[in-house]
Amino acid sequence: MRHFILGAAALVAAAGLVTTAHAQGRRAARDPDAPAAPRVTLADLDGIVERLRGDDLDAVREAIDLLTIIDRPEVVPHLAALIRAGQPDAITDRAIGALERVAEPSAIDVLTELTRHRRAGARRRAYGALAAIADPRVRPLLEQGLRDSDRSVRGAAALALGTIGARESLDLLFRAFERNVIEAAIAIGKLGDARAVERYHGFLGSEPLGVMLSGYDAFLRRDDVPVETKKAIVERLGEVAGVQVRRFLQEYLGHFPERIRDRRQNELKVLVEQTIARIPESGAGVRVGGGS
Repeated sequence: MRHFILGAAALVAAAGLVTTAHAQGRRAARDPDAPAAPRVTLADLDGIVERLRGDDLDAVREAIDLLTIIDRPEVVPHLAALIRAGQPDAITDRAIGALERVAEPSAIDVLTELTRHRRAGARRRAYGALAAIADPRVRPLLEQGLRDSDRSVRGAAALALGTIGARESLDLLFRAFERNVIEAAIAIGKLGDARAVERYHGFLGSEPLGVMLSGYDAFLRRDDVPVETKKAIVERLGEVAGVQVRRFLQEYLGHFPERIRDRRQNELKVLVEQTIARIPESGAGVRVGGGS
């Protein structure tokens, strides 16, 4: 059971990383305690580009970081040229990270090329960088990532679709979930409506419970999911029971404020409390997907 619990936690953590990177966007507020960044402007671009062309890898890394600080569309062609010239893996990855932070639509072409890179890590980073760009071309590209040959890349693409709010991709995400892209559970939970919840219930018993709970967690924490739909989720989990479900519901219970003015929200909280009370602390509930 333990490995399924850890698996769910890892899925939620991975989703958090993707969401955080996307939410930061191209104009993220800097940590006030962080060291001050070097003062560079677009006027310094030519000198920085010269350093990109050198053989000193440390200087190249520093130049990439300086281009990120400039954070203007003008830096994208230079990062793209650097990548296309062929670089050591660490330099390529750093340049992709810079394109993610700049998040300019003009980077889509080179990032699309990188989704076909020989190395799975580069492809995975490319999909993450694409997800940071607000452009209608991004969603179809992320959908292509669901068919990548590498499991981790498929998972990253699924998480990214959830992060950008690609509701049009919900059917594809369900198909990916059927094909063992377990990260699609979180994306489905972020995007699905009440009908999607019913469809998701159908995987109970065939997918590991820890994976299923990662999707239920995403459904339950959304403000736009009706209370009645959330109650149905809690009731379904109460039928599954087991210590893993009990722990999950206890954690969810902590999401509620101490005082709730909304009557329906209070009913949901009471239902969660009652469901927890019915599940033995160490008892074995229904074994679903090897989870409890």
